[in-house]
Amino acid sequence: MLAPDFDDRGRPPRFLDRMNDPRRLKDYLDNLLVSSLAEDGIDRRKELNFATADLLRLILWRRPPNYPWDKRLEAVIRKFVAEWQDPISGFFGGIYLIDGRRVRTVDLSLTFHMARYLDGKIEYWPELIDTLMSIRDDRYPNGWLDENGLTSHNNYDVAILFQLGWPKMRPDQRRRAAQELGRLTDWCLTTAIAADGKILARAASESLPESYYFTVAFLDTVGYFEPAKRFWTDRQFLEAPALRARLERQLSALPKGDPMVRMARERLSRSVAAAKQSG
Repeated sequence: MLAPDFDDRGRPPRFLDRMNDPRRLKDYLDNLLVSSLAEDGIDRRKELNFATADLLRLILWRRPPNYPWDKRLEAVIRKFVAEWQDPISGFFGGIYLIDGRRVRTVDLSLTFHMARYLDGKIEYWPELIDTLMSIRDDRYPNGWLDENGLTSHNNYDVAILFQLGWPKMRPDQRRRAAQELGRLTDWCLTTAIAADGKILARAASESLPESYYFTVAFLDTVGYFEPAKRFWTDRQFLEAPALRARLERQLSALPKGDPMVRMARERLSRSVAAAKQSG
C-alpha cells in the first residue's frame, strides 16, 4: 500500500477504517506506548514500531491513493510523535511499567523510523546524537549490535540518523560521526560483502533479499556510489563502480518481484544515473 504503484483495483482497504478517526487513532497509539508485562504479559514494542512507522507514512503520504483518509489525522499523529520524543535522550522508545515506575527505553529502530519518515523534522538532535554514540556497543533494539555483532540493517539506521542530524551536530559530534561512518563502511566492504558481490553478513532472521537491500541502502546513504552524497568525508571510493556491477549481477539472480530486491535495484540504478549526470 505504501508503494507508489500500488493498485487496489478500486477496492480501498476497509480495515484502515478502524484508524480513520482522530479519537480512535489517538487512543490506539496511546495504548501502545506503555507495556506492563507483570499485568498482562504483553510487550507492545514491536506493534508500536510497525504501527507508527506504517501509519505515519500512510497518513502523511495519503496512501493508498484511493483511500479517503480523514484530514484531521495528520495533526493527531504529528502531535503524538512530538510528545513521544524524549527531550533528555532525543530518542523514541517504548515505556515499561516496572514496580509502579515508568521506565523509558532508547530504541534505534523506532527512532530511525520517526526521524526518517519526518525527513529529519524532529527536535533534540544534539541529544539524540549523543545518545546514539553512547549505545554504540549495546544490543539491538537499544544499541547498534545484534547477537553476532554489526549488521548492515542497523548500520543503515545509524547512517541515516547521522545524515539527518548532520546539520544540527556540534563540531565534536561531526568528528565522531565521521569516524564511526568510516568504521562501518570499512566493515561493510571487508566483512559484509564477498569479492563477487555476494552478501556474507546477515542479521538474525533476515531474508537474503533484505540483506542485499540493507547493504545497498547503507552504501548508498554514506555516498559510496555517489560523491555528492558524502556529507561526512572527502574519501574516494574508486572501486565503487565495479562493486555496484557485482551487486547488480547478484540481485539479478533473486526474484524480481520481491519488494526488497526491487528497492535495492532501484537504489543502484539511481546511483548509475547520478554518476552519468555528474560525469
